[in-house]
Amino acid sequence: MPHRIKELKLTHFRGATQPVTIQFDPKKSVVVIFGENGTGKSTVVDAIDAVGNASFGSLDREGVRPNPHKYVSSINRTARSLEVELTTAIGHTWKATISGKNVVVAAGTDGSFLPGILVLRRRELLKLIETQPAKRYEAIKSFIDVAEVDKAEAALRGDLVAVDKQFGNAKAARDQAQKSLHAFWEQEKQAHETEAEPLGWAEQRIAEDLTALESQASHLETLLSGIKTLLTATASWQQAHETRDDWTLKVEAAKAKLADTNRSEDTRRTDLIGLLTSARKYLAPPAAPTSCPLCANDVQAESLRQRIEDQLHQLQSASELLQLVNSTQNSYKRAADDCDRCNRDVFSQFQKLATHLATHEPVAVQALNINWKELTLELQTAAASDVISEQATDLAQQLWAESPVVQQALDSLRQRLTLHDNIKVQADLLKDSTKKAADLGQVVERLTKTCQLVVDTRREFVQTILDGIIEEVNRLFTAIHPGEKIGLHRLEMDEVKRSSLEQHARFEDASEVIPQAYFSESHLDTFGFCLWLALAKRLNPKQLVLVLDDVFTSVDTQHFQRISELLADEAQYFQQLIIATHNRRWHDLYRQNSAGAHLIKLESWTLNKGLKPYEDQTLMAALADALGAEPFDRQAVASQAGIVLETVLDRLALAYGCLLPHKHGNSYTLGELLFSTGKLLQKATIIRIDRDVHGHPVLPNNWSEIQLNDLFQTINGLTFIRNEVGAHFSPSGA
Repeated sequence: MPHRIKELKLTHFRGATQPVTIQFDPKKSVVVIFGENGTGKSTVVDAIDAVGNASFGSLDREGVRPNPHKYVSSINRTARSLEVELTTAIGHTWKATISGKNVVVAAGTDGSFLPGILVLRRRELLKLIETQPAKRYEAIKSFIDVAEVDKAEAALRGDLVAVDKQFGNAKAARDQAQKSLHAFWEQEKQAHETEAEPLGWAEQRIAEDLTALESQASHLETLLSGIKTLLTATASWQQAHETRDDWTLKVEAAKAKLADTNRSEDTRRTDLIGLLTSARKYLAPPAAPTSCPLCANDVQAESLRQRIEDQLHQLQSASELLQLVNSTQNSYKRAADDCDRCNRDVFSQFQKLATHLATHEPVAVQALNINWKELTLELQTAAASDVISEQATDLAQQLWAESPVVQQALDSLRQRLTLHDNIKVQADLLKDSTKKAADLGQVVERLTKTCQLVVDTRREFVQTILDGIIEEVNRLFTAIHPGEKIGLHRLEMDEVKRSSLEQHARFEDASEVIPQAYFSESHLDTFGFCLWLALAKRLNPKQLVLVLDDVFTSVDTQHFQRISELLADEAQYFQQLIIATHNRRWHDLYRQNSAGAHLIKLESWTLNKGLKPYEDQTLMAALADALGAEPFDRQAVASQAGIVLETVLDRLALAYGCLLPHKHGNSYTLGELLFSTGKLLQKATIIRIDRDVHGHPVLPNNWSEIQLNDLFQTINGLTFIRNEVGAHFSPSGA
């Protein structure tokens, strides 16, 4: 077949410490790799697994995880130097290397086709028969292509969990809103309100027109704000008024002192001080006049300044009093200006408040008996003054005295408005959360049904596959255990657990037994193998290479023979069958009896040389080589032919129960075997279909009969040749 493995090159992969190439005969459907423990069988199998499945093979196990990439390269070698190359019969190549923590597989040639590679190791076999049901399903999951369904199911379950959580939150919000609204209803419901349930009552309350209440509240807020603002303005005016009065008294006192000084001194002296002070300002640096501004005579500014200072020093008392008068007058002017500003501010705020009260006078203020409209008209023609400010101060105090009543009315209005808003919020929340909970409840119900549909479909699909392989499992199992009243009754997915494989077997007359409780270890091994093989045959077997890595360890000779015959029969359904074993019975069996097997033997492994594979011949191949050798060696041919004939006769004697003398080691001579099978061969007839030179049946099918008596007589007459030149050493080889 074109996609059989033809060649495997290993470079620094595990036990391949030196580059090694293993040749496979693509004409042979079965490859047997024999080697004692420690010769590198697992290295070869892992190399095939690496290319076929991007797997670390036998390293992917407890004790090595999570870092198998650290140990896949040969000792003292790095992962960068590692490479495995697989070549098929038609020359397609694939290479496996290590990148980071992963095995990376790439086609060596464009358009290369890589056959599917299934590897069965003993630990995978044990998972099929000895582990818990959930792990059994994991072991067969790769044969049942439901990966996309699993993804869809996981996504649905994730959506279901998320939506169910939202549904729970919506129900909680609905319940809380219902509780809050019910509390409002019990506390605020009036006798005239006839609604019998909270939501209807709330909707009736919400429908009320609150524009008038909102307007009243706004006017009261404006009034309270205006009163506070007017109080602040009048307080500032009072302060400014007092300050202005203080400076008035200070100015009068300063002028009085200055007047007393003027009476006690020469009036011209006071005038002189004023004149000299003015002159000092005129001559102050940086000014430097050179002539007098009155008489135009030349002057020296610095000299004149000094003379003015001397004169003023002599007149100091009068000068200080004059400065005090000027200073207090300036402060009075500032205080007067500030008082005027406060008057204007009071007037403005008073006017605004009066205007507001003229149109929006609350009940609490009406007790003051003030005609606010008249006051407003009066203020329109008046101007800011102390009189108006005094009036505003008095009214502000009266209004402030009534502000607690106004504040109480405002609080009552606010409470009604807040209650209305709270009822609306809870009613809206109740309606929204009720609708949301209903919508989400429907989504949860649909998702639940959809998820269950996917689960049921997946289980039905998997169960159909399991039901479909039971007959094949039993057929395979019966081939190994003919006449034994044991077998597989049914395989089924657990109805409760998501991924759990239950096994039910037949044992004698019981049909619902657990195989692990009744089967022997050998029966369990072969049962697990038959289950695995039946699943493999469900795939596209013509594109598959099966690899068995030391699977059978507990079978006896009789069952071993049947297993080998079963494998020979089943190999035709697959691309290739590769058996890696340390059991010499496999090697001897295929070497003696199989012309369709390619034998590879691994010699002892060493660190320096690594793997040492070589091709081992079947007996028939060795005989064919001896017959074709030049020069012709009669001794070699006779010896090899005798071995083949002894092997054939030994199997016939065993298969048909021919009598043989009991001997130590069962080492029978050719003569003893011919004598034992003589009667059988003299009567036996072979009936077989005619085939062409390539081994294909000739159409239309013709059957030929071969009488074995003549052949037996011929062989019996030629045994002397083997005795003469094959069984005994002959120096001449003649």
